[in-house]
Amino acid sequence: MIKIRSPRDIGTAALLFLLGAIGLWFGQDYSFGTTARMGPGYMPMALSGGLVLFALAIGFNGLTMDGPPIEAMKLRPILLVLGAIIAFALLIRPAGLLPTTFLVVLLCGFATPDVRWKEAFILAFALALFVVAVFVYGLNQTISVFGE
Repeated sequence: MIKIRSPRDIGTAALLFLLGAIGLWFGQDYSFGTTARMGPGYMPMALSGGLVLFALAIGFNGLTMDGPPIEAMKLRPILLVLGAIIAFALLIRPAGLLPTTFLVVLLCGFATPDVRWKEAFILAFALALFVVAVFVYGLNQTISVFGE
């Protein structure tokens, strides 16, 4: 009988294997082509195959090396990061890049229980300025800084 020594690795391997297998299944409808002349199915199939191989390696690791057990799922990080993604989608046009980035970084920062308010605000402000500098001024993207 096979003994699972790292349940977390086995769970990760199962999820990655499933995603890779789904990619391989749907990718077979496209022509593969060759390395010199890649078809539309070349990259999806190659990436999905790599994902399956990666899953097998992680699964082997989970069977041969001891690892931590699977912890109980915590809703706070999941809800805050998902809320940050939704907030970005809803606020990027009406509020603009600077306030939206500030809010998104702040929400993601509070996903961890040991966050400090002052550090979270400083990080959110600094990253918002950095994002504006890179995308609006550095790359000349037509994104409004403070909304429409």
